[in-house]
Amino acid sequence: MNQQLGGLNAGKAWRVWVTKHPIGAAMWAGVVGGQIATLWGMWFPGIGLPALNWPLTNGATIDPKGTFVAQFAIGGLFHALDCLVFALVFALFIFPLVGKVVTPGMNMLKALGFSVVLATISAAFLVPFVYYKGFHVGFGGVHYGGWKLVFAIYLWHLLYGVNLGAIYNPLALDDPLLTGSSSS
Repeated sequence: MNQQLGGLNAGKAWRVWVTKHPIGAAMWAGVVGGQIATLWGMWFPGIGLPALNWPLTNGATIDPKGTFVAQFAIGGLFHALDCLVFALVFALFIFPLVGKVVTPGMNMLKALGFSVVLATISAAFLVPFVYYKGFHVGFGGVHYGGWKLVFAIYLWHLLYGVNLGAIYNPLALDDPLLTGSSSS
């Protein structure tokens, strides 16, 4: 069933909205991408990977003497803000710099590339020098959780990137749909 919105199918109408509202679209992408990836990270043991509970990990770093509930709540808040801020950074600063082609496929590649950069920062800096400082866990915690932990970090960020690219999917600024001159 092809739902029509003002003469456009829902996918095209969404892309018009994203193009006209990049900040709102980036915020939606950050919320949805962050929520989906965070849930999957907690469910990773179901597929044989270590759990990535970023809210609790962030909370334990911010408030190491806090209760489990306090750590999860404060960590969840900061983690959600991270997801929003990185989506805004992607949409407003990175996206315009990485190629002029604006197609769904290229938009997805841009988001996935950005998510790989975020994963590398997480694996190379956050895990060994912030979350497990002093424990010599190595890149992505390879000395702590082996290759599965490194793989889980990249998979988590790719899940975020897939949702970021699917939701933040603007049109080219000269697309006829933006002026209403196309009847497709």
